[in-house]
Amino acid sequence: MVSAGLENKNLLLIVSGGIAAYKSVFLLRKLVKSGASVQVVGTANSLNFIGKSTWEALSGKTPLFDSFETFDSSKITHITLAQDVDAVIVAPATANIIAKASCGIADDLASTILAAATVPVLFAPAMNTAMFGNPANLENIERLKKRKNVFFAEPESGCLACGTVGKGRMVEPEEIIFKLDEIFYPLKRSGVKWLVTGGATREYLDPVRFVTNGSSGKTGFAVSEAAFKTGGDVTFVGVNAEPSFNPGYSVVKTVTAAETAGTVEKYVKNADIFVMSAAIADYSPEKSGQKIKKGEESLSVEFFRTSDILAESVKWTKPDAVRIGFAAETENLEENARKKLERKNLDFVVANLVSSEFNPFGADTNSVRIVFADRIEEFENITKTQLADIIVEYALKTYEVKHNERKNR
Repeated sequence: MVSAGLENKNLLLIVSGGIAAYKSVFLLRKLVKSGASVQVVGTANSLNFIGKSTWEALSGKTPLFDSFETFDSSKITHITLAQDVDAVIVAPATANIIAKASCGIADDLASTILAAATVPVLFAPAMNTAMFGNPANLENIERLKKRKNVFFAEPESGCLACGTVGKGRMVEPEEIIFKLDEIFYPLKRSGVKWLVTGGATREYLDPVRFVTNGSSGKTGFAVSEAAFKTGGDVTFVGVNAEPSFNPGYSVVKTVTAAETAGTVEKYVKNADIFVMSAAIADYSPEKSGQKIKKGEESLSVEFFRTSDILAESVKWTKPDAVRIGFAAETENLEENARKKLERKNLDFVVANLVSSEFNPFGADTNSVRIVFADRIEEFENITKTQLADIIVEYALKTYEVKHNERKNR
């Protein structure tokens, strides 16, 4: 994940002495890829995990570790880095650096910067479960949270470097970037309710084998994120797909076409905008109760038609809800997309042509035609994020028209 919202932002990344510093290497790469300028400051202990040359190579700037190091002799380093940046990220944030920041201790460059910081400061804690749950540490975190410019990317539960399992693992770089976006661009809730599906169904032949397709759910994730950033109330139905971090919106998991149909029926009734990007199996095999063993040279399996969720959902949705479908075709792209548009009462269809040269499933870029009743818009070689922004923009414009028409009736 990269963020267009971080372009031209000046960021300070403080790295303290913990094994999770390896994640901050990936965080730095993603921040730079997003267009941010990043200065790295490390504690002395951080050098036990990641060396100076790594930070310099990835940031393009000389990292700083000592209170008396300077990057500009005309400026006071710890004041400039504390106040002349857009935000400070502390990742990993150990119990030690959290305690120093909480109590105002300033005995090295990193803690001195935190003591002087007037810009937003985002802590990403990482430590042993017992250390995280220590009452002193929790009190320090709560004290910091009361400060208007301090934010936290809460640690996850999982297997830690020490071998224990519990809360204390630093969140993934994607979630830290997501939190930064929330800090820079606080959301004003629009009240628009979105239901977005993404991923691919699994139809089981037996308890261990299933029929599926190559849809990764990337487009569904991107649309959900773009809709959420507009202030939407988003529910994402992850069909064998789920975000790698806590996205801030609701996620409901499904596996089969039948489960997905039931979930859509439950949630679509309240949706203002319904985006059906999940790839649903058209047929489901008769499932064997036991694992199918090797036998004859060929095997015959009977398949049965699954519910057409998009068509069925017409009777479940609000009369003026915006309905968006997807089409992946190997031939007659526009003709088939237009048939789907009319048959399933859609406002527009996002159509992909699948060929031997290009398969959109799982790819990071798409070339699509968006088919409306009165026109076709074509977009070549755009990222999933760009496509999602376009879909959300068109969906909101359509919603506004329908909403105004309803008010004027």
